[in-house]
Amino acid sequence: MRRFLFTLLGLVMLGTAPALALTSPSSLPSSELPDPPQRIAATRLAAFASEHSYRLPGGGLLIVPPECRLERCPLLTISHSRGRTPTELTESTSFQPFLRQLLAAGLPLLISAEGGPDGWGGPEALWQLTRDYTLSVSKFKFSGRTYALGVSMGGMSALRAAVDAVFDVHGLILIDGRVNLTDAWNSGQSRQPELSAAYALKGRPPAAHEDPLASLPASFRVPLLVFGSPQDTTVNFKRNGEALYGKAAGIGSQLVHTSGPHLGGSHLSEQVAAQVVAFVQGLQARKSP
Repeated sequence: MRRFLFTLLGLVMLGTAPALALTSPSSLPSSELPDPPQRIAATRLAAFASEHSYRLPGGGLLIVPPECRLERCPLLTISHSRGRTPTELTESTSFQPFLRQLLAAGLPLLISAEGGPDGWGGPEALWQLTRDYTLSVSKFKFSGRTYALGVSMGGMSALRAAVDAVFDVHGLILIDGRVNLTDAWNSGQSRQPELSAAYALKGRPPAAHEDPLASLPASFRVPLLVFGSPQDTTVNFKRNGEALYGKAAGIGSQLVHTSGPHLGGSHLSEQVAAQVVAFVQGLQARKSP
């Protein structure tokens, strides 16, 4: 099914097939694709001047280490936290060192807009991520392997990609990641209008089949690197990261307990970035020729 959808998406991108019109929350929604000249454009990011950067439709960004124009590299998708945009992440002085360390390890970074600052991993978020993936892999020597990293709310998109996207995710990384839609709904009324809009809930609580964690296939296994803090009062670690780890941890998985509040200063530190790099490199070393 993924192969069929990927082929169809490619035809849509080329203008030789109609856009998808699917209604399932785990499917790609019918979105208008931009005209070809607007699809992807080279840009300059002052904080990442030595890398090749591209602006994607809707506000996404692709940052490519120079060596990946000559050597085959995997792709790392980064799904952003609530209320943030890709541009804000790349301009954040606290987030820049984390990104630089990933780039220094030869990892192209795709930061998709994913339905906007409050996309919550819904159908539009998954559609944009898939479209941006399709555009991005033509801009460097892609090895064919993709890893997904979700920060806070971005955990929803990262998990959706691993389960439902038309491209394969070979490892999933969560940093204070939220993957439990029901828990998000119950965690505060301020989030409910956003979740309702993202998943077309019309004001009702999400059903089990709409929740990426509750509806996770029993056979689903993927290498996981899950960071979370028991002191996190924004995203309950037990009901999110730990629950996913218990259901889906594949070979090579790691559960890392951090400390302090949600997205505390140490949660996006150089040490965490080094663990992410080591995780990806370990999976790369074990892959089949």
